[in-house]
Amino acid sequence: MSSNADLQLVPETLLKKRHDLDALKASRAAQELKRGSRKRSKTDKNQVKVVRPETILIQARQRRKSQIRFNRVNKKGMQKRASNKSVVKTKVWDNSKDEEVEETAETHDISNAKRGDDGASDSGDNAGGSQESLHKISYRSNSVGCTTVFAVLIRPTVNTTPRTVKTTLTRLRLRRMQEGVFLPYNSMTRKMLHLVEPYVLYGIPSTETIADLVRRRGFCRVEGKRSPLADNNVIERELGDVGLICVEDLVQVLSNVGSDGGEDDQSEIFGKVTKFLWPFQLTARKSKFQRRMLDMKDGKLYGDQGDAMNGYIREML
Repeated sequence: MSSNADLQLVPETLLKKRHDLDALKASRAAQELKRGSRKRSKTDKNQVKVVRPETILIQARQRRKSQIRFNRVNKKGMQKRASNKSVVKTKVWDNSKDEEVEETAETHDISNAKRGDDGASDSGDNAGGSQESLHKISYRSNSVGCTTVFAVLIRPTVNTTPRTVKTTLTRLRLRRMQEGVFLPYNSMTRKMLHLVEPYVLYGIPSTETIADLVRRRGFCRVEGKRSPLADNNVIERELGDVGLICVEDLVQVLSNVGSDGGEDDQSEIFGKVTKFLWPFQLTARKSKFQRRMLDMKDGKLYGDQGDAMNGYIREML
């Protein structure tokens, strides 16, 4: 009797909690086992991957077409597909919606729409008032005449990419998707960009955009390793011999292709700065959900974008 009295009674609610906790631990252990088996199966060297014959034919056809385009551009150039002069275009911007609108018959001549007669009706006055938020903005649609461009790799370079295109992208330091680099826009760089134009997006970055890139996504190369631009001491230690001691100096060099001096000095300083900066790792303009579920794709957005590149860079930051 005394032994039974010494036993402590456990409440039923506590027993139920212990049972639920044991069941939760068992389910988590089972999930870990499944995950471990999946990881082992993915990394199993003896696993055989089956590729359909039509997939191989499609990849070979795309690779052959890319090689034909590369050889044509390398031999004859872009011909009429790229202008040798700076092209200036205009777009209509709606300040009320803060977005670009298509130029229609109503927005074709904004200056005429703003002018009204004294005998105009109230509806005409309202229509004229709506035109006050529309403005025409001129911008350069290509990069001819500029000194610096920013290029981003926007297409994958696997299976369907010829080796010549991969070699050219490597020379431009574009090795991974959504990586961007600053390039001096001279005749040699322009031809290389034309050769790989379907795979890259490039244009003229403004000084403000360059400053945002360096401050928000800037990493440097220190002893061959990727290191963040934590302070100006790193810049002064690595580039102090050419007179660069802070981030503002880097922005000035990238926007003006070097400080005051001859062209050789400018190109040399610009080369040191681009070698010091690690390629910028940006984000995709469209997420996986938008591309797969909503079928929102960039389409034919590639190549030289001119001043419009600033808007695309802000979307990728």
